[in-house]
Amino acid sequence: MTTIRRLGPGDDAVVVRLATYPGPADRGELLADPQAFFLVAFDEDEPVGFVLAHELPRQHGDASHLFVYELEVAETHRRRGIATALLGELAALARERGIASGFVLTEPDNDAANALYRSVGGTNEGTNVVWGFRYADG
Repeated sequence: MTTIRRLGPGDDAVVVRLATYPGPADRGELLADPQAFFLVAFDEDEPVGFVLAHELPRQHGDASHLFVYELEVAETHRRRGIATALLGELAALARERGIASGFVLTEPDNDAANALYRSVGGTNEGTNVVWGFRYADG
């Protein structure tokens, strides 16, 4: 049975288990941030998927937007509705917090992601140009 839980302070070990690339294991600040939503799907005690989103305060229009930053489901658990359930739980949390809108960025040719976002009620807002900046060496 799959369950979904929002991570919080003290859940660093779960984040480490989800990591698919080497990196720092300490995510204490992220897990303590009330504007970060880190939801994990568990199969029994095993984390098998997650969504990480950030509430972005705004000056104009809606008070904030929800930015869906990462979404991943283990290959062994795909096509079981886990990503849909994670996004549904995220939407419920957004509504509870009064967040009226959100967005996610993906590549136009990422058919699986685009189909998922369409299936949960997302609308394609058109093609955007994304500019990246590095503020540190490395």
